[in-house]
Amino acid sequence: MYLRTLTIAASASVLFACNSSKKQSNTEDSTASPQVTGTTQETTAPPADTKTFDITAIPVSDKPLGAFPYFSLPDGYQNFSNNKVSDFDVAFFWVKDHFERPEGKIFYNRVTAKEGKSYSDLELAKNLEEVITGVGGVKVSEAKVPWDSSAVIPENNKLKYIQGYGFLGNAVTTTFLIRRADRNIWVQLTPTDDGASAGWMILETKPFKATASLIKADEIKKELDTKRT
Repeated sequence: MYLRTLTIAASASVLFACNSSKKQSNTEDSTASPQVTGTTQETTAPPADTKTFDITAIPVSDKPLGAFPYFSLPDGYQNFSNNKVSDFDVAFFWVKDHFERPEGKIFYNRVTAKEGKSYSDLELAKNLEEVITGVGGVKVSEAKVPWDSSAVIPENNKLKYIQGYGFLGNAVTTTFLIRRADRNIWVQLTPTDDGASAGWMILETKPFKATASLIKADEIKKELDTKRT
């Protein structure tokens, strides 16, 4: 087999050499021929992916809302943990083929069935969809997040809000948006891998307001005087 391979390779080399000599000869013989200027064929770059999410296409809702986080769970379901609301942070919401990264106040939790109740992804999802769309919310995405896409979420953010994210990439993630005149409200629901719970998170956008400041000179002096006494 090895000898046969060498023979084929040698034959190919000879054939290539002969063809090259023949091409060179033809080129030399045609030097008297008029030169033809070829048109350079430009390689057209593929069109850029223009799939972007136009938030202005979502109608503004002015329907009454209660207090944040606005929505309660259907009968028989409960929030598993007593997580504190984050006053200001970023969360990642899947919209068809990418993550939107709104910043603001965040509620997150893991949803389970109460004792004696059978958990149902479908029942939970349909209940939330009805109440969210009832106040002008729009389902902007319902798709499974590709495994490689979830890697863009920083590890510390993923760990902090793991109960809210659910099991991204394992099941279909449903994302809603309620667009208000002064803010946006994002809601995301993703089942976990145990078949008995789901992660959900609600983010209300708000502008960042810095509260840190420089220490005034008189405050520094007062602190130093206090330490000396």
